[in-house]
Amino acid sequence: MPPDYVIGRSGEIDQLVTQLSESIHTMASGERKIGKTTVCDAACARVKPELEIVRIEVPERKDADARVLLQSIIDRCDTVSHASATRKVLRAARPTIAGALASAGIPLNLDELGAEPAPATAREILTLPRTLADQLGRPVVFFLDEIQRAVDYTDGAEMLQALVDIYSGGRSDVVILVDGSDDRLLNEMRGAPIQFDKLCDRLTISATIPKQVWRQTLPNRFEQLSMAIESEALEAIVGFGDERPYATMAAAQGAALAARQLNPGPGHAAVGAFEADQGIEFARRRLADDV
Repeated sequence: MPPDYVIGRSGEIDQLVTQLSESIHTMASGERKIGKTTVCDAACARVKPELEIVRIEVPERKDADARVLLQSIIDRCDTVSHASATRKVLRAARPTIAGALASAGIPLNLDELGAEPAPATAREILTLPRTLADQLGRPVVFFLDEIQRAVDYTDGAEMLQALVDIYSGGRSDVVILVDGSDDRLLNEMRGAPIQFDKLCDRLTISATIPKQVWRQTLPNRFEQLSMAIESEALEAIVGFGDERPYATMAAAQGAALAARQLNPGPGHAAVGAFEADQGIEFARRRLADDV
């Protein structure tokens, strides 16, 4: 989502932009479904193109190894590397991702290894953002979304310790950005033996956005969709959301969908009490499905 479209998070986005620009490794933390990833994505959009973004959604793989995550890191770094190579002629001294892996005896496709990736292999792959930064000649933001999922990997603690070891220090070529929402798993990461607090400053994302912010902002969002929301409908959506970002946005989304279904043409659509009720029911279903 473009930064200008994010509601009620300008202060947190500004703070994160500052920290990324100053190469401060950061963990965005807070409750589930409050928009942590949205804040991180908006901040990343703001710092481009000065910083390159390597964004990885950490997969859920309880009681399995980190192979899928490591493959995602390879794939994303290799994609950025190739995209850059098509835009300009890279200096010969700058290693490509494929070349760096080949020199370490690691294939681009980890399935070719057969066995679980060895710790040394995982460590080499975790350094790829640094190789990419060297190739591009500018810093890289290494964004690991939902990092807490890695704690449940069979080799998760070892991999996370390696991440801390590699990127703790004074270098500014790679800045780590992570987010997560499970308190138990985040606490496991922060304590021994992983000690993620050695690596990252913590940025807590507020669980609520004031109702007045929603009242001021939502009408403009509906206007951007060629819709006009009535004051009664606005109050119903804001009241239902009760300052909760996910609930409020889900109700607004459902109301917009209902309005468009009733008025499918290119002109303005009205969002009234009926559409608001439909939106609230839509949000209730979304919330129930996400329990």
